[in-house]
Amino acid sequence: MSSNKMSQAEIEELVSRLQAADTAAPEAAASGSAAAAAVPAHTIEKITFPELTPQPPGGKQRDLAFFGAVPVKLSLELGKATLTVKEILQLQEGSIIKLDTAAGENALLCVNDRPLAAAEVIVINEDIGCRVADFNVHPRLRQEED
Repeated sequence: MSSNKMSQAEIEELVSRLQAADTAAPEAAASGSAAAAAVPAHTIEKITFPELTPQPPGGKQRDLAFFGAVPVKLSLELGKATLTVKEILQLQEGSIIKLDTAAGENALLCVNDRPLAAAEVIVINEDIGCRVADFNVHPRLRQEED
């Protein structure tokens, strides 16, 4: 066996050697030879698994603190636009892209790219942030549910 993969002939040879060892073991055990003691007897037992049952409502639930260290991606989507490749190639500094949302409309707050809530864009000092306005009231949130 020069490579990691076995050929069909090598597999058949290995199986025949194992079968020969299995048939020789009872004969050697009957004659009381030392070779029989070196070959372990193979026993096969039937295993039974308990039946799975659903957990009753109100049963033990995992505390949400368990998930506290799981990182998630939070993003704020102001709007969307569909452009052709030609239009994208023509973009330059100062180009304006019309989004599918109206001015003053709430943005879409997403967690791992899944809509969570509608949010207002706010400016704090020189940083941009958002304030959660409402859950499940954004028009695009309703579209995601359908």
